[in-house]
Amino acid sequence: MSATASDPGFVIRYLDAGNALPGIRLLKRVVVEQLRLRPGQRLLELGCGAGDDARASARQVGRRGHVLGIDAMPSLIAEATRRSDGDGLPCAFQVGDALALAVEDESFDCCRIERLLMHVHGEPAQVLAEVARVLRPGGRAVVFDFDWDGFVIDGAERELTRRVVRSFSDGIHNGWVGSALPRLLSGAGFTDVRIQPHGVAIPYDFFGWLLSGHLDEALAAGRFTPQELIGWWDQLDQAHAGEGFFAAVLGFVATGTKPEAAGTAAA
Repeated sequence: MSATASDPGFVIRYLDAGNALPGIRLLKRVVVEQLRLRPGQRLLELGCGAGDDARASARQVGRRGHVLGIDAMPSLIAEATRRSDGDGLPCAFQVGDALALAVEDESFDCCRIERLLMHVHGEPAQVLAEVARVLRPGGRAVVFDFDWDGFVIDGAERELTRRVVRSFSDGIHNGWVGSALPRLLSGAGFTDVRIQPHGVAIPYDFFGWLLSGHLDEALAAGRFTPQELIGWWDQLDQAHAGEGFFAAVLGFVATGTKPEAAGTAAA
């Protein structure tokens, strides 16, 4: 996506297409189950995108609850606000930095972070430290992210495919972060940390959206020759035409609980 990420319209179309993938739709059900939302709760969603998940959560917490969606991209917050106009749901959206949240201490019951940490221009540990700060004692964090070193692609020459996977993973700010989630949550002070693997199959049309921008940049940087990439795409085109293409990436749903304040556990 990197080559066209400056085009707000493309970013919105890309996110909508990604959210429509069967594996992502299934993932979202897992995340919702792990959030354990109840009426009246306050939920913080970091990296809320166009706000579809925040609105769905707002229906769960009801009018006595509240959902705040934060994203770093003003164009996405504008789209989330537009999509929410007039729906009467208890949710709001604001532009913000996940590394330094403009949110009061201990003001939310739970936090959802989905496919954000891999893109953060900084340390994912700092984001989770901020989440720990703004959650109330006993609050729950549910985080999903990919480990792009676990990107599998079948249909082209193996060694070149390995180079493509490594280049793509290294081109993401925190491309490995999915497998580090248990360590990062524990390091931020969360307890009862649990992790659940979740693979997402990537169909060929979305695969092209996903990789083409990065490979254009890698080609310009001299990491591949034109002949290598032309031949690689040709092999994948042929595999796809013969129903021999497959791609998927491994991610992880991680959950953790902020410890209760001293003296409250038995109350």
